Amino acid sequence: FFFLMIRRPPRSTQSRSSAASDVYKRQIVWLVIITFILGTTALGALFYQKYAKYNEQNVESQDGSSNVDEDTKKTNKEAFMGLFIFFWAVAAISFLLVCCFFNRIRLVIAILKAAADFVKDVCSALLVPPVMFTFQIMLYVSWLITLVYLYSTGEQKRPQEGWPFASIEVDQRLEGQLAYHLFGLLWINAFIIALGQFILASSAGIWYFMRQQMNSPVRTSVFRALRYHMGSLAFGSLILAIVQFIRITFEYIKKKSYAMGVPENAVTKFIFKCMKCCLACFERFIKFINTQAYIQVALTGKSFCSSAIAAFYLIFRNTVVFGMTHGLSIIFVFVGKLFITVIPTIAGFLVITQVEDISKRISSPISLCICFAFISYAIGSLFMQVWGMASETILQAYLVDIEVNANVATNCPASLQEFVDKNKKIKDCLLYTSPSPRDRQKSRMPSSA
Repeated sequence: FFFLMIRRPPRSTQSRSSAASDVYKRQIVWLVIITFILGTTALGALFYQKYAKYNEQNVESQDGSSNVDEDTKKTNKEAFMGLFIFFWAVAAISFLLVCCFFNRIRLVIAILKAAADFVKDVCSALLVPPVMFTFQIMLYVSWLITLVYLYSTGEQKRPQEGWPFASIEVDQRLEGQLAYHLFGLLWINAFIIALGQFILASSAGIWYFMRQQMNSPVRTSVFRALRYHMGSLAFGSLILAIVQFIRITFEYIKKKSYAMGVPENAVTKFIFKCMKCCLACFERFIKFINTQAYIQVALTGKSFCSSAIAAFYLIFRNTVVFGMTHGLSIIFVFVGKLFITVIPTIAGFLVITQVEDISKRISSPISLCICFAFISYAIGSLFMQVWGMASETILQAYLVDIEVNANVATNCPASLQEFVDKNKKIKDCLLYTSPSPRDRQKSRMPSSA
C-alpha cells in the first residue's frame, strides 16, 4: 500500500501512466458504489428469504410448551421483515441518489483523486498520525501515573476481612480533583487531535495553492500551528472537551440516581437513553464543525469562531457535495482499513502455518492472527486519516478558490482541473456559490459604464 501511494512514474511514461491511473481510480470509485448498492440489495434478499421461511412454517401450537417457540418465531419473523425492508430501502435510496446526483458524484470522485495525488506528492504527511498517536500514548501513560498518586491521597480504610488490600474513601475534595484531572485529559487529548488535523489540513492547503513553490509543507504547517494558531486549536479542543465531560458527568449522575433509589423502570430508561443519544449526536456535530473550522483556519488564517462560521455557511451553500464527499470518504477509509487489516493478517497466517520452523514452535495461530489484525488495523486507521482529511481540505480549498476568483478555480490540481474543463456547462449546477466582490461591483454599475 505504501509503495503504491508514493510510487512516481518515469517522465517518459508519466502522461500515459497518469491517464491510466486516473481511469483506474475512477473505476475503483464506481466499483465501490456499485458494490455497496448490490451488497445492500443482496442482504435484503437474504433476510427476505429468512422471512419467507418463517412465513411458510406452521406456527400453530402442538402442546403447552410450544407457546415459547411460537413467540420466538414471531419475533424472528418481525426482525427479518424489518431488516429486509431496511436494506432494500437503503439500496433504493442509494440508487436514486446516484441517478439524481450523478454529476456531483463525478466531482466528488475528482476530489478523491486529488486527495490521492496529495498523499503521493507529500509523503511526509503520512508521518503525522503516528507522531500524534505517540503523543497520545505518552499523555495516557503520564495521566494514569498521576491518577494513581492522586487517588492515593484519599483517606485509607482498613481492608475487609479476607481481602488484603486497603480501600480509599473518595470525599468531595478528591472527587473534585479527579474531575479536574479527567477534564485535563479530555482537553489535552482533543488538542493533540486538533493539532494533527490542522497540520494535515494546512499541508493539503499548501499543496493545493502552492504546488510549484511548496517546500516541506508539513514542516511549514507545524510552524504555522505552533506560532500563529495555538489559541484557535486550544479553543476548539476546549469546546469538544466540555461536551465530552458533560457526557461523562451525565453517566455519573445516572449511576448515582439509580444508587439513590430512582426506580429503574421503562420511563426512566427511556429518558436517560434519549438524553444520552442527544448528547452523543451533539458531540459528533461539534467534532464535525471543529474539523471543518480547523480546515478554514489552515486555509484563511482567521480565528476559530470566524472560521467555524465561514465553514458552516460554506457547508450550507454546498450541502450535497459536502455530504457525498464525507460519505464516500468514510466508505473509502473503511475499505482501506479493511484491506490493510485483512491482507497482512492472511499473509501472517500463511507464514506461521506454512513455514515449518515457525509452525513447529506455535501451538495455535489464533492469538498471533489477532495480534496481526490489531496492529494492521491500528496502522491502517492512522494512515487513512491522512487521505480522509486531505479530501475534505481539498473540497473546501476548491470552493474557496471558486468564490474568491469569480467562480473560476485558478489553482486546481490536474485531476480536478480535468473534470472542470470537461464539464464547464454543468459546473454552475454542481455548486451553489455566493457572488464574488467583483461580481457585486459589476452588478451595481450602470449599463453605460
